[in-house]
Amino acid sequence: MSKGVIYAILSALAFSIQNVIVKELSYTMSTGEIAFFRGFLSALLIIGLMRAQHIHLSHEDRPTLVMRGVLGGLGMICIFYALRGMPLADVSIISQLSAFFVMLFAAIFLDEVLPKGSKLPLVVIFVGGCLVVRPWNFASFNIYSLFALAQAVFAAGAYTTVSKLTNSGRHHPYEVVLYFLGCAALSGAILMAITGSFVVPNLAEWGWYIALGVITVIAQIWMTDAYATANPVVVSFVSYIGVFFNALWGFVIFQEMLTLLTVAGGILIIGGSMYLTKLKHDKIAEMAAVHERSKKDTL
Repeated sequence: MSKGVIYAILSALAFSIQNVIVKELSYTMSTGEIAFFRGFLSALLIIGLMRAQHIHLSHEDRPTLVMRGVLGGLGMICIFYALRGMPLADVSIISQLSAFFVMLFAAIFLDEVLPKGSKLPLVVIFVGGCLVVRPWNFASFNIYSLFALAQAVFAAGAYTTVSKLTNSGRHHPYEVVLYFLGCAALSGAILMAITGSFVVPNLAEWGWYIALGVITVIAQIWMTDAYATANPVVVSFVSYIGVFFNALWGFVIFQEMLTLLTVAGGILIIGGSMYLTKLKHDKIAEMAAVHERSKKDTL
């Protein structure tokens, strides 16, 4: 097993533990407060890492960086709300719909042509999402489902801007993450101010907040290392193991059970997303090969 695959598995595990901590905190603390402390404490750690490695903030693309931060912050608040009222596995599965929205946003905002053969997996992912959310069943389709769907949309918007930023080569991943964490903390603070929901944490809750900040940064670093040391397609595929981790913690810690419709929907969403990812990277490789041939012809 390659180092990149190990990093991808560890990252998925760390993000699933993050969800467990958020769900545990949601029993006593407000969503705004959790979002604030998660963003604030993690941002402090990232700043420390940037100073230790002599990484400085750039002056380019600040509006895009802020947009990525705002979209990521809103998505984080949405997923924290969803975790309050949905099983961990359900939230994790619905969040995979971001691959569906990324493909659409790339076509709309980045003028990317949909890869050949992508229509079928898009339909498969849509059907899978319906099986998990079950909009025809009022008892299953609730406000938490809408927050989970909104998180997938915001995450897709954030991924689209990240693609634009990282392709430029002017921004270190830590800088992109810092903007996200800063905007997330600000979003949480605004939500706390609007709802008046701040509660002074007790000793145990401070422990959870510190653990949340640390595990968030570790997860981000492992994910960055995974994409830096392994094939992006392989890393994307391996990352779906996070759904298994979330389902496991939901069953062991919170006694949550998966329904057959959720399992079926999850298989369709993950399978369709994996196929879409492969199509996208095949297209990128094909475009790179065409570009390389045109350069040789020019010479």
